[in-house]
Amino acid sequence: MKIIARVLLGYLFFIAHQTEAQDLYSRIRISTIEYPPLFQSAYLPDKGYGVASDLTIAAFQAVNVDVKFDYIPMIRSVNSVVTRRHPASLGSINWFIKDQKEHAVEAVNLFNISFKLFYKKARFPSGMSYQKLSELKPFSIGNVRGSSTTPVVNRAHLNIRWTSALEQNFRMLNADRIDFAIGGETAGWTLIQTLFPGEEGQFAVIDEAIHTVPIGLVFHKDEQGLIQKFRQGIHRIIKDGSYLRILARYYRKEQITSSLLTPNIIKNIQPDND
Repeated sequence: MKIIARVLLGYLFFIAHQTEAQDLYSRIRISTIEYPPLFQSAYLPDKGYGVASDLTIAAFQAVNVDVKFDYIPMIRSVNSVVTRRHPASLGSINWFIKDQKEHAVEAVNLFNISFKLFYKKARFPSGMSYQKLSELKPFSIGNVRGSSTTPVVNRAHLNIRWTSALEQNFRMLNADRIDFAIGGETAGWTLIQTLFPGEEGQFAVIDEAIHTVPIGLVFHKDEQGLIQKFRQGIHRIIKDGSYLRILARYYRKEQITSSLLTPNIIKNIQPDND
């Protein structure tokens, strides 16, 4: 009887431990920023809450984790994870590299974005291009404080007008207070359409990207259990087609190329990963 009791006690302890581990990750809150159409608190009809947010929600749902977002300024995102106020931040590992905090975190990427320079056609009626960033020194350029592009523009010693949000950046551009506004290409055009409906034709973008960064979930390195769950979730939504269906809500077919996808996603898409 004592042996049976010990076995039962051990089994109950195991079940309790498993239940506790499952409950630990059944509901989580992570930090992110307002940056349509990547991450946003407002629902976009026929789309969702931003491509990165939708992918994150789908991946966690695939492993039975309910995720909610706390929207905070970009400049606070790094600290929210490093201090473990949040287990992860939906954004970019480049934010952490910029602040020299990458040693404290681990990133699981979802896709890449290209940052480009937007301008008004009236300011540059013949269009605009450049070979080196240093050629842009004579111009005033708006950029969001804390952006992944910060080291790039600082190294080039550009004339930067810092803003607290992407919306402010593009409002300054529209008011002719700056010559260029830096923004993710998709996010920039989405914001222009939202802020200045019917006036999209007044704006243009330089083809050359000033920076390309991965977008994904950046976890505190001690959140290994949650990291593994998220990786499993990504694998599942790639295999069931949800990943590409979500991308297709935000990107045209010709935009969904290998340059958009990060190496970990490409690896999961390969047929030998079943």
